[in-house]
Amino acid sequence: MRSEKHVLSILFILTMTFLFSACNLGVVNPNVELDPTLSSEIPVIPAETFSPVPTFTATPIPTIVPTFTVTLFNSIMPTITSTPQWTGCPGIVVTVDDTKKGDILHILRCDDGLEYQLGPLAKGVFAIGPNNNFLIYVSLDGFVYAARIGDRYLNTLYNLGREHVFTVFNKKVAPNFQISFTGDGPIYRLVILEKNYDQKRMYELPIGLTQ
Repeated sequence: MRSEKHVLSILFILTMTFLFSACNLGVVNPNVELDPTLSSEIPVIPAETFSPVPTFTATPIPTIVPTFTVTLFNSIMPTITSTPQWTGCPGIVVTVDDTKKGDILHILRCDDGLEYQLGPLAKGVFAIGPNNNFLIYVSLDGFVYAARIGDRYLNTLYNLGREHVFTVFNKKVAPNFQISFTGDGPIYRLVILEKNYDQKRMYELPIGLTQ
């Protein structure tokens, strides 16, 4: 009996000793530093950083609006006042202003910009000489006037009513005159056509006027 108890006691002691040894092996001392060779072999895994997910704002696509190209066309605009509007300058530009006192001629010489007026005058027709140096004005009452461009007065050349050549004056009909010129400068002749009776007559012009 004693021997059996003694054996059991020894087994108990050995069992307990083994258990204590196993516990000591499982305990890790936190103060013990790792061998530097071992610590360098352990890969360092960086902490994963999460970037904020970008938020996409839905931007509306702009609507393409067609642009209109304005094309300007040359058109005759009504003149509110009687002041002439020069739209071109071919040499001598003459416009007529109808007033209560008579017709006033607005004259512009394009070469140097000279601008002036003649009148008021009785109703009539006018023409600029071929060399742009003079102006002829024939009134409906039969007077033929002339002036060099730049002169602000008219000289009387002929009185057609006194000649009794044109039938319109004999029958007291309103004439319908048309003016033209013939000849080579500086000697020009004035040609007057009365269209009601198809009558034409030629007149000499002073050399001092035409040259």
